[in-house]
Amino acid sequence: MAVELHYYTLSVRDLDRAAAFYGGLFGWEFKREHETYLHVTNTAVPMGFVADGPSSQPNLYYHVTDIDAAVKRVGELGGSTGDVHDSKSGRGCSCTDDQGTVISLWEPVPGFA
Repeated sequence: MAVELHYYTLSVRDLDRAAAFYGGLFGWEFKREHETYLHVTNTAVPMGFVADGPSSQPNLYYHVTDIDAAVKRVGELGGSTGDVHDSKSGRGCSCTDDQGTVISLWEPVPGFA
């Protein structure tokens, strides 16, 4: 099966203001995961907001079944990755392709996809 987009985040300065704006505009509902993250609970494609400053582009997370193999393959193809980090939802890392485009790779924990 081909890898697909599985999650994305929007970077904002203020989570409460983002919740008020996008909740009012789109009817999105939120669950605060921690002080720097809001998960949107009522969208078909899972998404959230991260408080790390505004960005004109979303952060795209692609679901992989083996993050270690995917990280190795990125290097073989001429790209680079950041450190793999663990969270309650799984393991992830940022990835830069061989042309400078940044995406994220994500291996969800069982039951979290």
